[in-house]
Amino acid sequence: MEKNKHNSFGMGVGATSILMIFVLLCLVVFAMLSLVNANADKKLNDRLASRTKAYYSACDKAETLLEDVDCSLEQLYLENPEPEDYLVACLSYLNGAGGVAVPEEDGTGARFSFSVIISDEQHLSVVADVPKEPSAGGQYYTIKAWQTMARQVWEPDTKLPVMESEMPELLMPE
Repeated sequence: MEKNKHNSFGMGVGATSILMIFVLLCLVVFAMLSLVNANADKKLNDRLASRTKAYYSACDKAETLLEDVDCSLEQLYLENPEPEDYLVACLSYLNGAGGVAVPEEDGTGARFSFSVIISDEQHLSVVADVPKEPSAGGQYYTIKAWQTMARQVWEPDTKLPVMESEMPELLMPE
């Protein structure tokens, strides 16, 4: 009977060692997963920072071009106060302005557009209207669109790489 008194239920030294090794292994695995995740986040942040920098650089170029256009339109307005003369002078200037697409005329004024390259995949597209009768010292153009666009047309992949020989006999038409 005395033997049974001293036998108490408990974990031996071997079980404790195995448990410690398992806990240590779990910690190492979680540390590695955290390291991989942090590296992926850093790469994503670097790409995002690069794209953001390229976008704002393109915006800066667009603003500079718009500033040049605004100064020229103001000068044209001061030289040609009549609305028809001003519109003809604007169209003539915008046709020769570097980077500006061929302007279009409508009944209320003219519309011009230009684009600035952001990256290999995107460009910044700007569309602006020039009113026929601007106010002196006021706005000589109104921005109608300022958006990033893809430089290439997206074509969906509609092909399925399935060969006829791989199709089951029951589905094959005769």
